[in-house]
Amino acid sequence: MPTASSVLSGRFRDIVTRIGAAFRAQREIDARRALQRYRHLLAEPHDAPHPNEMSPVASEEDNSRHANRIDPRERAARQSKFERA
Repeated sequence: MPTASSVLSGRFRDIVTRIGAAFRAQREIDARRALQRYRHLLAEPHDAPHPNEMSPVASEEDNSRHANRIDPRERAARQSKFERA
């Protein structure tokens, strides 16, 4: 005949097993959702340019200008050495 403590420990193990199964099932559901949500990032790129290649659209002049369209090289040439120091 089982004692009260063995019955309680059996119930405790059963509860822990059920909780573990619920966590595993939820992780599986979350993993499937993440794969569906980000499948476009996991897919192989089809003719996408390599990230190390320079874009032919941008020129050196565009790259040297700030957002306010001032070329820093021209500004430095206009200032005297004292003003830049």
